[in-house]
Amino acid sequence: MIRITISLKELKILQELCKEQGQGDLYKKLHVEEEKAYKSKTVKKTKATKKATKTRQDAAKKKIENSINMMRLMNDKITVYSVAKDAGVSYNTAS
Repeated sequence: MIRITISLKELKILQELCKEQGQGDLYKKLHVEEEKAYKSKTVKKTKATKKATKTRQDAAKKKIENSINMMRLMNDKITVYSVAKDAGVSYNTAS
């Protein structure tokens, strides 16, 4: 079994091709998967995801701020690399 991720636009094109080629079974399977995808996106899950993301961002921001404050107190050179290393976050997060 292979799993792929496609956009809604690609799904619609694939469904049209199935209709044109007489692939009714495949069309039905695609339609069922489309319905599953819509049903799985609930308001509760969306809110939980946003809350978790915000929590992670706040934690990283606090680590970065603490690291910068400590470097200022120690008169250390403040660079993105040094902040990332000291705070324990990725370079991209610190930049």
